[in-house]
Amino acid sequence: MDWTELSGSLQRWAYDIRKRVFAFLDGLTWIVFLTGLGLMIYTHGFAQGERSVEDLLKAFWWLMYFLIFRYLISLLFSRSPGSFVKQRRVELLIVLYLLTEVVSLWSGKGRLLTGGFFLVSSLQYLYWLQVLFVAIVVSFIAHSSFVLRKVKLNPAGLLSTSFALLIALGTVLLKLPEMTYSGDISWVNALFTATSASCVTGLTVVDTGTYFSMKGQMVIMMLFAVGGLNMLTIASFIGSLYHRTGSLHATGLIKGFLDTDHTGNLQAILKNVIVYALLIQLAGILLVYWSWGSAMEFSGIKERLYYSVFHALSAFNNAGFSLFSESLYHLPVRHQYFLHLVIAALIIVGGLGFLVLQDVFAPENRWQRKRYPWKTLHVNTRLVLHVTVWLILVGSAFFFVVEYNHVLKDYSLTGKIVTSVFQSVTTRTAGFNTVDTAMLSGPSILLFLLFMFIGASPGSTGGGIKTTTFAVALKAAWSNLRGKEHVEFFQRNIPWAYVNKTYAVLFSAFLLLVFFSLALAISEPQFSLKMVLFEVVSAFGTVGLSLGITPDLSPLGKMVVVLAMFVGRIGSLTLGIALTRRILYASYRYPDGRLMIG
Repeated sequence: MDWTELSGSLQRWAYDIRKRVFAFLDGLTWIVFLTGLGLMIYTHGFAQGERSVEDLLKAFWWLMYFLIFRYLISLLFSRSPGSFVKQRRVELLIVLYLLTEVVSLWSGKGRLLTGGFFLVSSLQYLYWLQVLFVAIVVSFIAHSSFVLRKVKLNPAGLLSTSFALLIALGTVLLKLPEMTYSGDISWVNALFTATSASCVTGLTVVDTGTYFSMKGQMVIMMLFAVGGLNMLTIASFIGSLYHRTGSLHATGLIKGFLDTDHTGNLQAILKNVIVYALLIQLAGILLVYWSWGSAMEFSGIKERLYYSVFHALSAFNNAGFSLFSESLYHLPVRHQYFLHLVIAALIIVGGLGFLVLQDVFAPENRWQRKRYPWKTLHVNTRLVLHVTVWLILVGSAFFFVVEYNHVLKDYSLTGKIVTSVFQSVTTRTAGFNTVDTAMLSGPSILLFLLFMFIGASPGSTGGGIKTTTFAVALKAAWSNLRGKEHVEFFQRNIPWAYVNKTYAVLFSAFLLLVFFSLALAISEPQFSLKMVLFEVVSAFGTVGLSLGITPDLSPLGKMVVVLAMFVGRIGSLTLGIALTRRILYASYRYPDGRLMIG
């Protein structure tokens, strides 16, 4: 047998067993990933001694041995080794590094990073291995294409499931001993905090800065960073990095996640979403870092940077979590007005919606508008921007006038203006406060209830019924009063399908608010109806403001608020779609009937 025949036989043999080999390896890989995840949770969730660190290092190295073996086998059985290496450059670099470590260990020279110039400790080396492990996991998931296509759920169902899984993971992590200074937190409080962070709400039953350790705070930060963009958008983005063209199923999923009807290059939009989010948050971190006033004393640059990262990410994701017991009403930052404006700007940008940012800032869109003046911003973008500006202006003016001689009486004129603007911005979804909310007057509480109900814009990090829903409902009512048959914005007709969807969102949101308010009022009879209603609307709108009753809620009351936060984040209409397995269409229609309305 000559070389050509031998090569052909080997290729046929490799092709025949390729599927079985990869199926077997993928199954083992998922087991390894879950094992590694469990070891990472154990590492960070429990105090580790020197012996346990060494045992964990050995366990992780066995996992790494398998991952090296899996990569080499995948390379061996790949149809195009050159293309395989090119597509998986990250894994290649990690495998080459690990092989170098293996040679160093087996030759008796020890670990590369525990001697010489780097000189890291065994615990730090364990953390380094875990970083490499996570990188390989992300690369593997990215190259696994859309595993979601095997799940028989619509986008709404997947969205709901992703948040439920994120909350469950967050609850388990926050329950671990190393996450709190006391070493213990009840399951209800862990669930409440995980839900509030994942749903970017900001309601807290314990003080974030003093109750949770730095590890716990970082878990909370991770939860609202992932929950702000939502897990599936991030997963879709990672997959899109390695797949230039997606399947129709994948495209449908991405459209569902982003709540858009645009069919053009959705994966490019997803990439822009992540890039914009990262760039804006990076700029926010730098601005917040330089905005702390002299009254705010830090132990050093690391603490100042940590506080900047936490609050910038919390603001952009409209989470409302703060490391200060009184949020931004904390005395050293209470009158740091430039800091307040930076936080407000991050809240606004995060609440506009990613498709709006894509439409406004994408280079190709700006180039087309410059080259072709007749190409303007999308109707959705223009409506979101107009409604957002008007809500900020009206809310600021109202708060300024009503609270001028009340909660703002001790503020300077500049302070009154900035604080009024900040409250108008944060009330719709963020939950930071620069005034004592318990001291607000009745009219201001009514304004806050309305703004929390409206919320942010579609496709954003915020909650509520959304600004476009509010605008369409107002315009539809005004058109009906004037006898017009159509709803129009910016010389564009809004189809009745959107108007009907608006009414569905409003009606379902109203019914859910009534249900949650009744449930909380029954479980917490010691609080006034005003306090209960404010708490429910804040939870449902994923705002995070409170009149001070959150820590004193009973376990049953906390569970009611947890459910309100979850439903408010995924959207009442989305929940309905998620629970609907199919939509039935009839080929007939009954005769029209006449009703007396109003």
